[in-house]
Amino acid sequence: MRRYSRSFSRILTALLCALILLPLAADAQKKKGGKKGGKDKGNQQQPQDNQQAPPPGGGQSSPPPAAVFTVDRKLWEHRTSEARSAVQSVADQADNNGAVSMALGRVLEQEQKYGEAEAKLRRATELSPSDPAPQVWLGEVLLRERNSGGADAAFRRAADLASGSGSDYYLGVAKMRLRQFDEAVGALERARGADGGNALIPYQIGVTRLFQEQWQPAFDQLNRALDMDPGLAYGYYYRGLAAEKLDRKDVLVNDMSRFVELAPNAPEAERAKAILRAVKK
Repeated sequence: MRRYSRSFSRILTALLCALILLPLAADAQKKKGGKKGGKDKGNQQQPQDNQQAPPPGGGQSSPPPAAVFTVDRKLWEHRTSEARSAVQSVADQADNNGAVSMALGRVLEQEQKYGEAEAKLRRATELSPSDPAPQVWLGEVLLRERNSGGADAAFRRAADLASGSGSDYYLGVAKMRLRQFDEAVGALERARGADGGNALIPYQIGVTRLFQEQWQPAFDQLNRALDMDPGLAYGYYYRGLAAEKLDRKDVLVNDMSRFVELAPNAPEAERAKAILRAVKK
């Protein structure tokens, strides 16, 4: 009986040890397997991430060449032929660089080749899908083509992108074109707080106020823009319209004459000439 008790005791001790050691071993194996499994999972996840990433050219395109900034300046001054010469030096990059494609589209728009301009700007939106600027300029071209529905869609997309990226300038321009004028001014004022030396900001605020028929605020903002940068061709056109409403004939004649001088081939040039003829009668 004692031998049986000793045997039973040994068996019971062995069973207890097994019960204690087995969970520890399983836990260790689980941790070991978990580390290996986590590593494998990471290796499996990487190709999935790569598949979800946009293909080359589908995200932000290459940095813009220096010629693009020259084009922008020439276009605001309505020196179209000089802008064409500047963009021509990098035109071969238009299919893979969003900034070049956008610059070329803007030159084509100023040359009144609207179909070609639209194609280049649509390409720019593909190459730089998170940039609101190509959407804004696409909207402007669609307005020239009298496609108001397409233009509104482009401006709405621009506003969404600008809101997400914190680009208050383009948010303001898009909101102005969507006729959400107070929101436009609010965004542009924020942009002015960050970049007070940019003449385009009071210019855009002035145009917005003009669309609101707030003639004096429009005049004041456009006056400020032209004081900062007298090369803004359309600044004279829009300030002239505000001056007409304010019965400032001297400014009206000066500004419309200056606009026609700077932008004789602009679509608005004929209206400016008609205003001048009417004033001089």
